[in-house]
Amino acid sequence: MIDRAPAAGIELASAGSHLQHHPAREKVNLPEGSWGDGGHHAVWLNEHTRWTWTLVHGAEARWERLVRAAQGRPGEPLLDRLLSQAGRELLLLEASDWQFLITTVAARDYAERRLSEHAADFGRLADLAERRLEGGAVSQGDEAFLTTCELRDGLFADFDPRAALPEGAAARS
Repeated sequence: MIDRAPAAGIELASAGSHLQHHPAREKVNLPEGSWGDGGHHAVWLNEHTRWTWTLVHGAEARWERLVRAAQGRPGEPLLDRLLSQAGRELLLLEASDWQFLITTVAARDYAERRLSEHAADFGRLADLAERRLEGGAVSQGDEAFLTTCELRDGLFADFDPRAALPEGAAARS
């Protein structure tokens, strides 16, 4: 939907770009905090959740590399589907509630299972995207796996992975 903003007369800008054109007149220093137990981050980062961040951060870096590598290859539908679904799986992997549920033991097994499943699905989709980027074929079974993921985790139907790169990321090597 955000791609329709210019047609509606809405100018899009990053926060940094906006501040360059409209410098802040006041500065507020906010203390670090969280709505988590005790107002700190231990709900999300602790001995029980540390392993989850290794998965999340590794997937984030890999996805950014994949999308950057695909920048010069527009119009390849299967690659676009693979990158889009890998991005959706990454978004689901990044959901902070997994760590909350693990820490509070409210649904620890469920959260650990779901987080691990999204990480595994992301990994397989990323492997397939890398294969396509190298000119390799994707089997019917792999394409069926992609379709299953799209049906099960099809949030943000018009998700464009190339537009989701951080500003300036396409230029980085």
